[in-house]
Order: sequence, then structure tokens, then C-alpha cells
Amino acid sequence: GSLGAEVTLIVRDQNPARALSKIGLDKDIAAAVLADLKAKRIRTVKGAEAVGFDVPERPRPVVVKLQAPSGGPVKGSGPQELKVDAYLAAVGRKPNTDNLGLEEAGIELDEYGDITVDGTLRCRTAQHSIYAAGDVVGRPFLASTGAAQAVAAVGAMFSTVGDYCSLDEGLGATGARYDPASLASNPFQFPVGLWSTPEVAYFGLSKKQADSIGYEADEGLALYKQCLRGVVFAPEGLLKLVFEKGSGRILGVHIVGADACELIHYGMELVRAERTIQSVLEATYSAVTFHELYTVAARAGMDPKGGRARRRAAGAAWASRRIALKQGTFN
Repeated sequence: GSLGAEVTLIVRDQNPARALSKIGLDKDIAAAVLADLKAKRIRTVKGAEAVGFDVPERPRPVVVKLQAPSGGPVKGSGPQELKVDAYLAAVGRKPNTDNLGLEEAGIELDEYGDITVDGTLRCRTAQHSIYAAGDVVGRPFLASTGAAQAVAAVGAMFSTVGDYCSLDEGLGATGARYDPASLASNPFQFPVGLWSTPEVAYFGLSKKQADSIGYEADEGLALYKQCLRGVVFAPEGLLKLVFEKGSGRILGVHIVGADACELIHYGMELVRAERTIQSVLEATYSAVTFHELYTVAARAGMDPKGGRARRRAAGAAWASRRIALKQGTFN
């Protein structure tokens, strides 16, 4: 694993790529993440969940008992238990709203303990002067959206809602509604960043999403090893631009690799400004930066056949360099 430990990942879904798609990852980004896990020799147990633990006094290991999500033994050749030094659960979060006396105050909570609010973040209560923002109102549980919700709530309280938290609707609207329902359903509300190794980030639509709502979409891909900074510092990764055929308007940006969570903000502005892949090619980017990947992806979008050839050539060149380095013949 990345930290020098043997790691086993337990995934409830029988198909890990499908599990990643449920949180919004593009199919190629998901495939790259899974390939990286395999390259790091991280073992994946599919179609399983932890249901019990035997924790000895001393020494370790802890025995983690597994079963299929539907009950019964794990299917196929998967293990029925694991012996580990430590177990880390990452199965979701819920707001810490217990013991706050909210129900006694007439504030409505949902089944998960989230405070229910309307489109202006006003609590659903007989008292119309109570607002809520941040993790207590549920997904997406992000510091950035929590801060934006707070600004929107204060604006609603004092009727000073301005451009920053306008209530404009529509595809790609900037600074739109910050209530949980809108945040969860609108892919143009905020960039998503996963602080994993490698980093993953996306903003806007995947090709599948764009096709499903009526766009005729295409995509352009760039491998990290197609830019000089990637070759030198971090060759494993990719950047994808999803765009509308004909107009070239960029609808989504998807990245896996070093600094993805930083790079996505430029992609976000491309989408929000309704920039095209043609306009990306017209700009000049500083050399030895990951931002050069945007031009590589845009060029691949305009010339798919040439893009595939360039990716194959970059992959072959990188493989040759690795072999030469191992053999001590690289000049």
C-alpha cells in the first residue's frame, strides 16, 4: 500500500467500478483508481461487509467476520474472515444533532437526523426565524458548501441575497441554490475532490450524464505522461474534458492524478464560463505545468484518432524509459 502496510479493502458492491460510479466518478476515472489500487497491491474483497469482530487482549490480530450484504456467506472465493492489525470503517457519516433538543423546539429532522430545510435554508418549523447550514442539514458534508450555505442563509435572513448566492436555476448556473436538495442533484454546484492517493476531482457532467439529458456529447482525454511535468514528477493519471459536439462547449472535467483537487478549479471555470475546447487550444499555458493537460485533452477531443495515437505513443515511450532505467541503459 501507499503507507508501506498490507491493506485489504472491503467493498459491499460486487462491482467496485459501479460503487465508484455511485459517488459520481466517470468510468475512466474509476478504472484508473482501481488500476492504481491493484498496482499498489491493495487487495479488494468484493461483495462483502464486516458484521463482527473478535478483539483479543494481546497480541493482535483482530478477526473481522464477513458476510454478503444480503446475508449469508461471501460468494465465490472471497474470504469469510480477515485477520488484521487494525480496522478502519469508512461507511458514511450522519450529522451530530442528537441531544440538542431540536425536536422539542419543533425543528423537523429526517430519518438520518438531518435538519430539514427549504430552499432558503429555513428550518421546517412553526418558528419561521430558524435557519440551518453545514453538516447538520446533510449531504454533501463539505466545508466549502457549508460556508456557502451559511452565506446564503444569512442573505435569506436579511433579504440581501446577491450574485454570490442567487437563486438562478438552469444548467451551469453560477452561485445557485445551496439547499441540500439542490446541492445533491446539481452537478454544477461545486467541485468534488477526493483526497486519496492519487487525488480524484470532477466538476460538471460525465459523458453518460450529458447523453442522458439530451446532449450529444464527446470527450477528450490526456494522460499525465503526455505533459513534461507528468513525465518528470507524476506520470500516472489522466484528465478528461466532456464537451458538446458541434459547439465544443465544455460540460464537465474529470481528473485523477497528482494535484487533481487543485487542477479542477480551472476546469470548473471553463464549464461555468461556457468555454469551448477550441478556446482552450487558443490559450498559451506555462511549460512544465499540469495545466498543459487541458490543451492535450482539448486537442484529443477535436482529433480523436490522433489523440488515441498520441496516447499510445506516450505510453510506449514511458514503458521504454522504465525498462531502460531498470537496465541502467537510459541516457
